[in-house]
Amino acid sequence: MSVDKKLYESYIILDGNLEDASIDEVVLKYENYFKKNNVKIRNTELIGRRRMAYAMKKKQNGFYICFEYDAKPQFISKLERTFKLDEGILRYLTIFISPRTYKEKDEYFKKKALMIAKIESELKTETKPEEVVEEIPAIPEENNIIEEKL
Repeated sequence: MSVDKKLYESYIILDGNLEDASIDEVVLKYENYFKKNNVKIRNTELIGRRRMAYAMKKKQNGFYICFEYDAKPQFISKLERTFKLDEGILRYLTIFISPRTYKEKDEYFKKKALMIAKIESELKTETKPEEVVEEIPAIPEENNIIEEKL
């Protein structure tokens, strides 16, 4: 990362009813936009479809996407203007990630991945106890005889 560029994350919410092909087109469109403006993309994460807490532009479901990139601060206003003019985007948010925050985030996800791997390995090695089937005691013959006499 060059000295004049900073790390940013931009989250966008698209209409959740869009098909996967349409979503891929939007992602490709913005990745090309970043490249055209000499912005280095670190990561593009398709978070997925989620039900929103409240309706946005009369839509209840949204598809969330996160772009992580290095850019000059002047680029952010240009990008947000593009997001605002795009009718397919319901909401957007761009945040600056400090080097310290990025390091903490990276460490958190590494620890989380290790914990998940540990839990999965424990589940694989754990054996299920055999089911205990209780036998139903037979009715003594004396009770049958008593019932027949009555």
